[in-house]
Amino acid sequence: MSRASEHDNYLRQILAEVASGKSVSQRSLAKQMGIALGLTNLLLKRLIREGWIRMSHIKPNRFAYLITQAGIAEKARMSRDYVARSMRSYVATRDRILESFSELSAEWPIDSPVSSKRVIFFGAGEIAEIGYVCLQATDLTLVGLVDEVQTSRFFGMPVRRLSDLSACKLANEPFDRLIVMALENPTTIERVLESAAVPSDAVFWLRDW
Repeated sequence: MSRASEHDNYLRQILAEVASGKSVSQRSLAKQMGIALGLTNLLLKRLIREGWIRMSHIKPNRFAYLITQAGIAEKARMSRDYVARSMRSYVATRDRILESFSELSAEWPIDSPVSSKRVIFFGAGEIAEIGYVCLQATDLTLVGLVDEVQTSRFFGMPVRRLSDLSACKLANEPFDRLIVMALENPTTIERVLESAAVPSDAVFWLRDW
């Protein structure tokens, strides 16, 4: 995401918070968005300058932020743009993942039965969710997932821990390929998989990621 798009997303979030009618402060907004207090201050000043929100005094050292009619209209526009960008990003990600899966399937030994194309995902986040949808259009079979953060089930499947991963088995469930669906530092992931004794030729990385 570009810096401009990132700032637009912060502006959209601030407008949404102010429009909700909840009492907000610069500090609470900064904490919620995970950004510096100084940046929050600059974003609020921009919103006030644009006439999208106004600030009123409650006490000598306290302010209330109120969204204006122009701000309501801008929030709606930003929300539409955000959804459109998200859809474009989803489609691009889906196409890249599906192309990678097609390449993986094509690389499989010719004498291997289709039923043997057993794969597991390393990572159970948003990328893996898109990958699960893409798998339905291939002959690959997902037999397990590994993630140290995700705890809830993944499309009805249990999410395993790294301690359950060894060589080409996940909790005694054999697999043929491990597909990396995480975006962390590849070097870190390689070390983790090496410590679990997963052969490097059984690890598949998404194309151009």
